[in-house]
Order: sequence, then C-alpha cells, then structure tokens
Amino acid sequence: MQNPQNQPSQEKIWIHSLYQSQFDLLGAMSEELLEAFKAKGYDAEIFNLSHDHMPTDGTLFFMNTGNSLEGLPPALFSPDSQMRAIQYYVDHPFGLSDGAIDQWNQINSLSNYRLALPCIDDTHLLRYRFPNLVHAFIPHGIPRSALCDLDSMTPENFANREFDVVVTSSVRPQEEIDEAIAEIKDPGMVQLINSLANMMIRDPKLGYVAACDIALGSRGIITGKWTTQKHLWNLVIAIVNRFRRIETVKALQGLKVGVFGSDEWAKHCSGTIKYAGQATYAQCADAFSRGRIGLAWGPTQFVHSYSERIMQAMAGGACVVADDRLMVRHDFNGSMAATHTNPTATLFDWSGTNLHNAREKIDELLAQPDIALEQARRGRIHAENTCLWEHRVDQMFNLVDSCPRPQAQPA
Repeated sequence: MQNPQNQPSQEKIWIHSLYQSQFDLLGAMSEELLEAFKAKGYDAEIFNLSHDHMPTDGTLFFMNTGNSLEGLPPALFSPDSQMRAIQYYVDHPFGLSDGAIDQWNQINSLSNYRLALPCIDDTHLLRYRFPNLVHAFIPHGIPRSALCDLDSMTPENFANREFDVVVTSSVRPQEEIDEAIAEIKDPGMVQLINSLANMMIRDPKLGYVAACDIALGSRGIITGKWTTQKHLWNLVIAIVNRFRRIETVKALQGLKVGVFGSDEWAKHCSGTIKYAGQATYAQCADAFSRGRIGLAWGPTQFVHSYSERIMQAMAGGACVVADDRLMVRHDFNGSMAATHTNPTATLFDWSGTNLHNAREKIDELLAQPDIALEQARRGRIHAENTCLWEHRVDQMFNLVDSCPRPQAQPA
C-alpha cells in the first residue's frame, strides 16, 4: 500500500546491475537508477543475480532477462511470496523474452510482475499476447551527473566547441545483415523483408506493425500475429536503421561532424565527417557537449517514442535537433501539433520524410548561433527540471506497488 503521506516506501529495492549490453547501457542505467532511488529517499541497493545472495523479500528491479526464469530469485515464485518485480525494458515490445513471461504467467498469472517501457509504440499488442500483463509507459531519464554547468554555456564557449554537429549511434555491419538474409531459404520471405524495409525507408513515419499490415495483408497473409511480426522485426529494423543513419550523416558533409559509436562508422566517415570513436552510454552527454548541435535521432524501431539520446544531448548543452515524432512534440515542444513556432520549445524537430531536412535545419541554426545557444540553454534547463531519473522513480514504484499482496495465512 502506498504511504498516505506520499513518502517513499522503505521496502527494500534490489536493483540488478550485471548485464551484457552494447556500450554498457544497462549496467550504467542501473547505477543511475540506484542513485535516483536513493536521492528520493528509497532504500535501494545494487546486487548481482549471478553472484550475490538471492533476496527473499522487497522489490526486484531489473532490465533484461533470458528466455527463462532461471537466475531470478526463487522467492518471487513461491505461493505466499511478498516479493514483487518490475522490469524496465528499453526497447520495442517485440524484443521481450516471451518464454520468461509465459513461464511467470503459468506460475502466478503475472500477479507480482510489472513491466515499464519508454516505448509507447505498438504496446496495445501486449494485452493480446500476454492477457494478464500490467504495463505502463515511463520515459527514459538521465542522471543528475550528466548535466553540464549551465553557467559555462556562454557565447564564447559555445562558439569554440570542437564540432558543428555531434551524433551518437550504432549501425549493424552490412556483412551481418547479408549473412542473416542468406540463411533464409524461402525467397518469398526475403522478398517480404525487403518490401517491409523499403516501405519504412520511403516513409519514416510508417511504423513496423503498420508496414506488416500492408505487406502481409496485400499478400493474403493474416495480419496481427505476434510471432510472425516478431520473427521479422529485428532484421527489418537493422536494414532500415543502417540506411537512414548513414544517409543522414552523409548529408552533413561540409560541416564539422563528430560521429561517436560502433566501429562500423569508421568506413563511412570522410572529409569533414570524423569518426570520433566509441562512447559508452554514460559518456554520451559528454560527447554531445563537444558539439553546438546535437543530432538526436530517435530509435528506428519506434516512430512515436524517443530514447535517452535527446536528454543526453540537452544535458551536454547542445542545441538539439530531433526527428519529428508525436511524443517528442508532446514532451519537449509542449504540443502534439506539428509546429516550430512554440517559444517554449526545447528542441527543433525535422521531418524524417526527407533525410536532407536535418541538414537544412542544422544549417539554419549554425547561421544563427544566438538562437541555437538560447535553445540549448532551454533544453539544458528542461532536462534538469523534468528529465532526471529522480522524476521517474516514484512512477516506477507506484506501478510495482499495484501488485496485490497475498493474504497472510492464519496461524
């Protein structure tokens, strides 16, 4: 039960922290959330599911899991367990481990499990796939330590930054994509994958599920099937992501661009576009601080939601340019309306239907450094006021606190 005085619960929160994730995203995020929970007065502690003693009560907070429940605390699954769990899954629902959720559902109908996602796209499908699942949209956050010094954002310092534009990103090597396609023996399936990718490349506002409805439906294939859509999702998104991001960066030739990300970028950086090396998740705000403009494109697997990249760029003091998305408008520009005239907007958005539109918006801002700096300062203030993990943890705990408690058995 929630504290009636709206004070943080003193129930122990166990935050699992050992993951194998690209750029150490999940491990760093776990540490950030620990500090946020503590800052808000919660009794939180980092632990390791692989090495530490398994907790028997309190709340388990975790990010990703394998395709089974092996490795999670057994106390979660005992009939009279008072332990609950919340998973913060930082991807599209199709990336979830179906097997683990199905096993949990067979044990207790997911009564002590809650799912939080920073993705709002296609989450309506979760109820069809997992009827007992309770989930909620909780946006990404950033740690207070990521915020640059607002007083350092002077016209002189802004003008002297190393890059005109900074981007952070990973792209899948073409060789890996080609190998994955070569393993598919059905030519019709390959054609379907290419059709989906081409549709999404031509129309970036077309989501993957909508593309499936068109591509499958026009072929007389029943649409809306979770397993079919999930099976194709990863490869289609990799193809689209690679094309969009490389072409968008190529359009910035002539500007001083710093690309931070996977090694694959090195072969695509030439002229005024510099491969600046890998940056871990925790280093991204610092990377953005080296540029006047932060090109904070959204995840390819979403068309309405956004990732932490926008907030990291704001925290680093860059003037943020992001692709036009409904939730970006709502959370950063104060309106769902497609407008660039809001005086309180904290970023500039560009229509992703034309990859060169980002260049046009960036050129416009670089030609007006006073406006760019003013926008960067608004974004930095907005990040501190609304985008910290400290602003998310109460919502996370309230979600898991909705789990029913088993009735105490009479003595």
